This record gives sequence, C-alpha cells and structure tokens, in this order.
Amino acid sequence: MDNLIIKKCLLFLLENALKIFWILPVKKNKLLFISFSGQYSDSPKYIYRALSEKYGKKLEYVWVLKAGSREKELNLCKKVLPHSMAYVKEFATAKLIVTNDYLNTYIPVRKKQFVLNTWHGGSPLKTVGMVNENTSEYDRYFFQKHGKKYNAYISSSEFMTKEVFRKSFGYKGEIIRCGLPRNALLFKEHSAAEERVRNYFQLPEDQSYGIVLYAPTFRGSFQQGGFLPESQQFSVSECLKALEERFGKKFFFMFRAHHTVNCDFGNSLCLRATDYPDMQELMCAADILLTDYSSCMGDMCLMEKPVFLYTPDLENYISDRGFYWDIFSLPFPVAETPKELYRAIRNFEEETYKKGIKEYLQRLGTYENAQSIEIITERIEKELALNKTEKEKN
Repeated sequence: MDNLIIKKCLLFLLENALKIFWILPVKKNKLLFISFSGQYSDSPKYIYRALSEKYGKKLEYVWVLKAGSREKELNLCKKVLPHSMAYVKEFATAKLIVTNDYLNTYIPVRKKQFVLNTWHGGSPLKTVGMVNENTSEYDRYFFQKHGKKYNAYISSSEFMTKEVFRKSFGYKGEIIRCGLPRNALLFKEHSAAEERVRNYFQLPEDQSYGIVLYAPTFRGSFQQGGFLPESQQFSVSECLKALEERFGKKFFFMFRAHHTVNCDFGNSLCLRATDYPDMQELMCAADILLTDYSSCMGDMCLMEKPVFLYTPDLENYISDRGFYWDIFSLPFPVAETPKELYRAIRNFEEETYKKGIKEYLQRLGTYENAQSIEIITERIEKELALNKTEKEKN
C-alpha cells in the first residue's frame, strides 16, 4: 500500500507540473498521432492518411516517433520523440489526439481536447484490464484514470464493446462502432499492398510461391516481453514441408516479432518481417498465418485465409494471463507440439474452416467493414468542425 501511495503522489505531482504547458492555447487544426509509443503504424496511420489526403496543409499534423524513423509519407508532419518535452508541448496544444494504446499516465488532458483511442487488438483471446481476480490496486487506479482520458474508443465488435471496453477497462464514455480503420484494407482489392511486400523482400511475383507469416505475441510482462525458449520452437523446414504438401506450392517463411519484443526466430530460412512498417499489408500478401494468442488471428480470418495456432506453453499462458474464450472453441487449429502443428497443416479442411470463421465472427458481433475509415473520418470532421462555415464555427 505504501508503494501505491508513493506512485499516486509522484503521478499527481508530475501531471500537475506538466500543466504549465496549458498556458499555450489549443490549436483547433492541430492533430497528434501516437502508435505503440513511437511507430508509424496501425489505425492511427490509416486515419492520418485519409485526413492528410483530404485536407493536406489545411491541418497541422504531429507524429510521435522513435529516433531514426524515416517515413516518406510524413513530409507534411512535425515529428517529436516520445517522452520528450517537445512531445508534452505538442500534446498540450493539439485539438485531436489519436492513439492506439494507453497514453502515458502522467500526461494531463485538457477539456478542450478530444482523445480518440483506436485500440490495437480487434479480436481478443487473452484477457486485459480488470477481469482477473488478482487485479492489483494500482491497476484499478490506472484504469480509473485512463477511463477519464479518452473521449471515445473505436470498437471492432460487440464483444470488444461489452467485454473489453465496458467490463475489462471500466470505460463509460463514447464508443464508435465502426470497425478498425487498419482493417478496411482487408476488405478491399489489395494487390498494390501485396506487390509492396514482395518488392520489399525481393520475392518473385509468381503466385506459385506462397508466403507464410509467423507472428506470435509476447510472453512475460508488457514492459519486458519475451519469446518461446528454443526447446519449444518448431522446425521451420518441417513446417514448410507440411505446407508444401497440403497447399501444393513452395512457401517463403516470414517471422514478425511483437512490438514489445526484440528478437529473431534464429533460422536461416526466415525472412525478418519485424521491421516491415505495416502488419496489415503483410497479412494481405501472406497465404497462411501462424500465431499463438495474438488478436491478429481475427484480422487474418476476415480474408478467410488459414490461421494456425502454435501454443506449446498453453497451460502456463492461461494460468498467467487468462482467456476470454475457450481456445479450442475457435475455428483455428490449435497445436501444442511441433508434430501436432505439422499434422494440423496437412489435415486442414478449407470448407470446415470457412464455416467456423462465419460462426466465430457472429459470436464476436463484428463491426469490421470496408468503410471504417470513412466513418471515423466523418466523426473527426464533426469534432474539428471541418465542414462548418466560419459563421457556424464562431
């Protein structure tokens, strides 16, 4: 309890100290974008693209990016480092803040600002927030504070609305039921995205070659995420052999680590996809997804592409994190050993799988659709009064 009191006091002091920046006015046309504390990615990226294409220099855009980020699309933007004084200043003066994760708890939000949280997980399996019995007092304090920071969340499904935002986060504010902007691409013709991926990795355009993407989530704490020990990893060559036998073509194997994990799969047959700037484009290009407990399974299945779950630490992971769903009730084949994985691939039944996906999306109550970007853009335009005349604005 003493540590909790100290944390609360430090946060209170820092939060109020940073209100010194409130002497600066909020700029009605300034937008601040934050994705995973310093990336150009996810739904904030797609919202920025739509707004910048429509309004150009009529709006002022600021992106929070880690050092070394070089994005050609951001030539209209000011860029600031996360946790810097420049970041705090830009945050304090932006009318609209778009984030896909928790904001820094110490950052104060003004009444004149509108904070939109797109969230980064659309089809949750592992629990988050306050649903676990061992939720700490600090976690409850954390979610209580964060519930007041956001003016709206974007939701991908009825399940996310009720079970995650309302119940797990205890959030009582506005929820925009439009689907994730990043996933609009998955419903549209995306040959250009596929071509970008193949060009990036210098892969042949010949469709007789497939792509399998392995994108596991992290283990341990969010701050110090880890990966499976070598003893629990499967053989890439055996996996590729099984895929070739089942789907009748050769595959390139890509590995993409979770954004909190700095690691490689450690195999010469792997293409490192961790640094590729867009997960949705990777899924557009990939024929197959391998994951474990990551919500990317729900994104990939929107295109009805095969998803396999490799979960050698299933029992420990359930004990550590807990699940919203029985993992074996999902339409995705589950394998707890390498041999089970190879067998699941070889025995994959496409029609049964597609039927299972439809049932799964119905259970979720999905909102995902091709117009999510247009819907959220209209909501932002309304908040910024972009469609009003000068007389109406005044």
